[in-house]
Amino acid sequence: MKNEITEKLVNKPFETVYIQLKENILAEGFLILHEIDTQSIVSKHGIIIKPLKQILFFHPNYIQKIVAEDYLAINEIPIKLVVMEIDENKISVSVPNPKERLSSYTTEGLGEELLKRLNQILDLETNEIK
Repeated sequence: MKNEITEKLVNKPFETVYIQLKENILAEGFLILHEIDTQSIVSKHGIIIKPLKQILFFHPNYIQKIVAEDYLAINEIPIKLVVMEIDENKISVSVPNPKERLSSYTTEGLGEELLKRLNQILDLETNEIK
């Protein structure tokens, strides 16, 4: 299952990473459909976790392609990007790998194209943790 998830670890403050990712998503022409502040939600139930947010996003042109080529692939979208603090200034950014997720559908090259776009979004020009 881990090969279906792409993760990048970065050394920056959580909010800096989160804001940059949102800007990158929009710069790539995607629409942010919803944001989930998981830390805030679970805190209302007495559960304390480190900062954790999720961004659901997608691009209208890909919806059109998926519906035309293999409508069942719609189950793989929107894309969910998870931003989670591991330690102070050590942030995990993870997202399902669309090349892997869409490989069982008949969506001609869509997964590979989306993966390239996601790599642009994940390019935070940071000091990565090795």
